Amino acid sequence: MIYDFLIIGAGVAGCNCAYALNKAGKSVAIIDKEGVAKGGSGAAGAFLSPLAGKKNSYNSLVNNALKYSIDFYEKLLPNYVTKKGVLRIQNDNFDETKLKDNEIKFEYKKFNDIEGYFYKDAAIINPSEICNKLIEDCDFYLLDAQELIFINNIYHIKDLRAKNIILTQGVSTPIISYPYVKISPIFGVKIDVKTSSIIPFNIHKSISVSTNKKDGTVAIGATSINHVLEGIECTTTCDKCMFLVNNDQEDVKSLLNQANQLIDLKDLEVVKIYKGARATIKSYFPVVGKIINYENSIKKYPSIKNGAKISSDLLEYYPNVYTLNALGSRGFVFGPYLAKILKDNILNDAKIPKEISLEKLFYKMARSRKI
Repeated sequence: MIYDFLIIGAGVAGCNCAYALNKAGKSVAIIDKEGVAKGGSGAAGAFLSPLAGKKNSYNSLVNNALKYSIDFYEKLLPNYVTKKGVLRIQNDNFDETKLKDNEIKFEYKKFNDIEGYFYKDAAIINPSEICNKLIEDCDFYLLDAQELIFINNIYHIKDLRAKNIILTQGVSTPIISYPYVKISPIFGVKIDVKTSSIIPFNIHKSISVSTNKKDGTVAIGATSINHVLEGIECTTTCDKCMFLVNNDQEDVKSLLNQANQLIDLKDLEVVKIYKGARATIKSYFPVVGKIINYENSIKKYPSIKNGAKISSDLLEYYPNVYTLNALGSRGFVFGPYLAKILKDNILNDAKIPKEISLEKLFYKMARSRKI
């Protein structure tokens, strides 16, 4: 069988791409060397929250994606979506000055001994269940893609064949190079706990504590900018990585200490610990689109290095190879929304917004390497 699309990477980006294309009538296979949602996506807190502050291109992207994605997940798998809002507690990164000219509606709310800004349009989902649901009508293969061969307009990875490739590999080194997208890993830790305490909504300060989910657990998660493997190629999931210091006890203790400053968690039982590296770039914007062949484009148009702007349709691309990556800590907010954008671009030639296009990064790299 020759698939219409072969997607490499079964995290939130890959699974949403698979779903969008499958629903559009395309045959889709998705592969991953570890399994479905086994990396940063499975370790995600999967909090769906708005981004407050003065309106700009980034928070507009986040908030547009949020509206689309909450509705999407509620229709897809309602029993794994808990929508009760979020209480944002003031800290050094989130205070009244951040709310000036804020276009998102909120109310000031006090809960027990804490108070903050309450946003009703926020939720939490179960990441693994969502990802598996997304690809239930697609073919999944547990496979480590080491080599991609292109013969007679068909791509081959071992015994699999496809007309189109989508790279959604997160922090892993992509099978096709696009060096202008410089991925950095953001390390995250999450624990699921059982507690007799009733938490009416998600609470966020320096960490996030979820409301009581429909499966009876509460999620507590945090993201750290400093990943222990920064600068080292990621070859497996964080919980299996030989370079990762085994510090589960310290991680859990830190999360629980911070959580208990927000709410008293009674009859506490830690159910599971998750670790994962999420892919991001310096600007925090995700990247979407057809992959530009950097070397061939520069060779064909050397004036690009001196500032010449070439029409996007004249650049050199890898034939029928696309990416959706760098979703960062908002993977489950961005996933469905960006997958739709990519699907519409591939099937209907819809334009990708410049903020998330590969072109912007391509030109930035080329012009930084002037002869």
